Amino acid sequence: MRNKRRSRRHAYDCEDGFRQCCRQSLYVNFEELGWNDWILYPRGYHANYCMGECVRSHQTPDMMAYFHSHVLEEYRIKNPYASIVPCCAPTRLSSISLIYFDENRNIIKADLPKMVVNECGCT
Repeated sequence: MRNKRRSRRHAYDCEDGFRQCCRQSLYVNFEELGWNDWILYPRGYHANYCMGECVRSHQTPDMMAYFHSHVLEEYRIKNPYASIVPCCAPTRLSSISLIYFDENRNIIKADLPKMVVNECGCT
């Protein structure tokens, strides 16, 4: 099965049987965490996470998040006893807006940075 590809780099979404580095969908429900007594909105959000392998045979040129990762991979190939292994990790994150009660029961609106994984790559 072919991977779905978006127009941006490193935006591979995981599918069944897809083993290379990809973004896995994850919806976090605040009620399930017991946080619905202080978080008013949203009721949850798509946090997502990265998973998958970063072995050379599974990588396409755009899967390396940074040239540094490419250099380390080449070093590892030339030095088979080196324990350097690229990791599948977030390469682009975005914020969410949250409306909640603070400790004094004031209603607060805050934008929380780096809460949503948008893209993953091998780092």
